[in-house]
Amino acid sequence: AVTVEDTVAAVEAGTHTLVHTPHIGRLEESEAARQKIAKAGIPMMSTLGIFIPAFDKDNKPLFRDRGPFPMMETLSSGGQGPVNARLLWEAGLVYGYGTDTSWLPKDALAQELRALALVFSPKDIVTILTKNAAATLHRSKELGTLQAGTNADLVILDGDPLANTSNLLNVAMVIKSGEVVVDKR
Repeated sequence: AVTVEDTVAAVEAGTHTLVHTPHIGRLEESEAARQKIAKAGIPMMSTLGIFIPAFDKDNKPLFRDRGPFPMMETLSSGGQGPVNARLLWEAGLVYGYGTDTSWLPKDALAQELRALALVFSPKDIVTILTKNAAATLHRSKELGTLQAGTNADLVILDGDPLANTSNLLNVAMVIKSGEVVVDKR
């Protein structure tokens, strides 16, 4: 569990990346905490998807480890975490994609997209998954944008993610270091 107080303490300790969004405590009630976290210049990973259930083929709610979803202990975080994320984003925090599940990467991304879409626009989500994800890894000079001097790593999608963020799951091609490594066309 990550409280607003835990996050402020991590900022004060000089953490390099905040790997969880505070989901216990209401940042809208503490302008000082919100500003302290946002202005510290420490990027934060999203990891919001763990607080909303995924569902198995029998329609049973699952948690991040594929075990039963702890509704009473967890579901309120599914609302407060995204609210806190949005408040920090609006205060200027660099917010990047991250996950905290045992799901396969595509399933983890789908789950995180569901949570991010609660409070972020498709344009915001693309920024969170690209430029800001690189910043959370402290690799902005080489990853996350298409510009001279960065790695020639691309994911080409079958569909416009700005029209529908679920198109982020429709990978048509992957290019790594200028070489095609996946081609589903």
